[in-house]
Amino acid sequence: MSSRILWLYNCRISSSSSLPLKTYRFNSASVQLYRRYASTKDSPDHDLADQDTSYSPSVVIETPPVYTKEEAEEIGDSTIKSSRSGLRTDFIKEREPVVVHKLTYPFQTNKWYRILPDSVDFVQVGNSHIKRVPRLQHGLERVLFSPGVHCLEDPHSGVYNFDPYIRNITQPEEFDYDKLTPYITSSKDETLMGYARKCRKQFVGSTSSMTHALSHLYFAISGGKQPDVSSLSMAYADMPTNFTRGMRYPASIALRYHDGVYGIDADKSFDVKDSILSILGKSLEKLLTSSPKEFETYKKQNSWKVKDIQEENYHYVQFDEFVLRSQLDCRDDRLPRKTFDLKTRGTLAVRMDLENYEVSKGYQIHTLKGRLQSFEREYYDMARSAFLKYNFQTRIGNMDGIFVAYHNTARMFGFQYIPRQEMDNVVFGNEATGTKMFRSILILLGKILRSITDQFPKKDIRVTFDSSFNSGKLNIWVEMINDEAEAVALQQYEELGINGSRVRKSREKQPAKAADGGTDPFDTNDPLDAQGSKDGSAASELDDTEFDLADFIYINDKETIQHYTMDAFSTYNNMDTDEPVTVRNKDEELYINWKLTKSRDTQESITTRYKQLRMRQATYFERAAPDTPEEELSPMIKILRNISRRNMWRNDMPRGKVVVNRSKRPTVASKWPSVHSAQTGNDAESKPSESKSSESKSSENESSERHSSETKSAETKSRKPKKTAAKKKAARGSRLNKKTGSSRIVKRPKSSKSQKDTKGSDVDVE
Repeated sequence: MSSRILWLYNCRISSSSSLPLKTYRFNSASVQLYRRYASTKDSPDHDLADQDTSYSPSVVIETPPVYTKEEAEEIGDSTIKSSRSGLRTDFIKEREPVVVHKLTYPFQTNKWYRILPDSVDFVQVGNSHIKRVPRLQHGLERVLFSPGVHCLEDPHSGVYNFDPYIRNITQPEEFDYDKLTPYITSSKDETLMGYARKCRKQFVGSTSSMTHALSHLYFAISGGKQPDVSSLSMAYADMPTNFTRGMRYPASIALRYHDGVYGIDADKSFDVKDSILSILGKSLEKLLTSSPKEFETYKKQNSWKVKDIQEENYHYVQFDEFVLRSQLDCRDDRLPRKTFDLKTRGTLAVRMDLENYEVSKGYQIHTLKGRLQSFEREYYDMARSAFLKYNFQTRIGNMDGIFVAYHNTARMFGFQYIPRQEMDNVVFGNEATGTKMFRSILILLGKILRSITDQFPKKDIRVTFDSSFNSGKLNIWVEMINDEAEAVALQQYEELGINGSRVRKSREKQPAKAADGGTDPFDTNDPLDAQGSKDGSAASELDDTEFDLADFIYINDKETIQHYTMDAFSTYNNMDTDEPVTVRNKDEELYINWKLTKSRDTQESITTRYKQLRMRQATYFERAAPDTPEEELSPMIKILRNISRRNMWRNDMPRGKVVVNRSKRPTVASKWPSVHSAQTGNDAESKPSESKSSESKSSENESSERHSSETKSAETKSRKPKKTAAKKKAARGSRLNKKTGSSRIVKRPKSSKSQKDTKGSDVDVE
């Protein structure tokens, strides 16, 4: 804090600087320390220590202010008055203020513009039949109204909280994905294009194609704000709290022109194949919204029974320059906004080792809290890597929240409903700040895309966003799309692989550099979380030894490639700041000021830097190949694989489980079988006659007791045989099977131990 105050003091007394100034906002603790420090110094600022600054004042730093055009005309060339900051500034030299211009077209670069987030509203322009949106099945709807995680199977007692049918996950080779509705990109959605022409909008997009680009715009205007994970346990007190590098890797979108409208599609240049998580996500959504009988028809052996492919349900809305589309996954009329999004979340081990998920699918979630194998770890990872995109998707679709299903690609572990307000609190600080930020970045994206398309009229272009955290800038690259050449390049990627032999050989030229903190497996949840280079951009992280990969990446260098740089800062209650801002309510003023600057570098320099950026995109998510030696794996991957191998047996449905009807009182099930019980399981099944005889005897005894007269003598009652604990359990299971038709009970093998020891052996030590 002392160094911060010293810097603050030096900024105040730098009156000899010729740079223009703007105001900066600090908290009350900083102000008190500053006043104490200023009172001990012999400087022109000494008398400021006695001034009343309890209202959280501004402090002058060496960056230019921004005024509206009217304010600039009133001020003119006179000295900047203190009405802006509330502090004395008469020692500052006279300077010309920066003018905020009213945005007009054609767009002009190198000028400051201001975004008013409350000036535009969302207007619904169309909606598919809301009644066709499916509902949750298998009793999962009660998760929506009960906060927290809900385990599918209680780890303590083994009782299922929901239908055990959804425990084991159908593998991709068993499911017929051709019976699901194929995905339609924004540029090929005629309904979406029709709404845009009707509303006279220039751009159309979907949640999946735009959220990554919107994330980079948020990084540029938020002042480096980090997600708030302080609500987690102390196990995460020393864990990273910033967004993962998976969130910050460069985002590309493709603008496809068609009859006056640009369709925004996600760039698929390097997506040679879908990951296991994206493939399973489609079938798991169908599982959660279908009854067991209906879902069985989508398996390959029964898919001939599916006659009609159901249509997708979308929510359409217009905002500023856009008409946006959001898919409606599920609904419940009891929720405030009726609909919500379904998200299937793979475990940590699977996400970090996607190419080898068969090895990592033994990783289990069996605790609520902890750094590994816990629901808390999955929530922590989502807060840093997914909450921002999930929040944008729910806002575009006017959805109430997200329903998360946790799995390891082999079995399901539990479910959680996360309202949109909870994500707002984690990412933005509160709902009011989230609303203003989301509106601001949508308006900003529309202005940027319109200014770019003016330079490339009626052309298909690719726009890439690369945010640089340390410098507070956003790099924007524009390239014309050549579909024929890119089709050839995509075929080459499929044959050789982005992380194929050529890439691996080039990386073997130099020894791998250890990332900061890479030796500590608990230092980060993602190997891509390591600190980058000084300016933090993806292009600058490229190593000189990797230049031989540049000829492997295709770019259209026959056409002009343009590079822009965007600068932005916030104005909060008439105070300009580059720091994170959290508004207290929706009535407070928050403006975003931005400027777009076109690069004047040579075309050769721009092309070289852009090729480096595209190469970084292609290899950003390079994972360990299936044939990677064990000694070359990162420490974290080794730990996760060892955990997975030890727990792989848990993916199989254990014998001896009691599944009860949800309408009945829950019955405690037997626990996971120990090694001894698993070996002697065949002996237990080989004696069904003994179990049946004991059950019949118990039933006869109970029947005689119910029909006995109340006037029986005490002597007759004393002759009644006493039931053992084993007979009572067998009789109870027999009645359960007859009434509910539930799973049978497998009797444990007899043991020579005493009855007390046998009862104690039911508790397995894992």
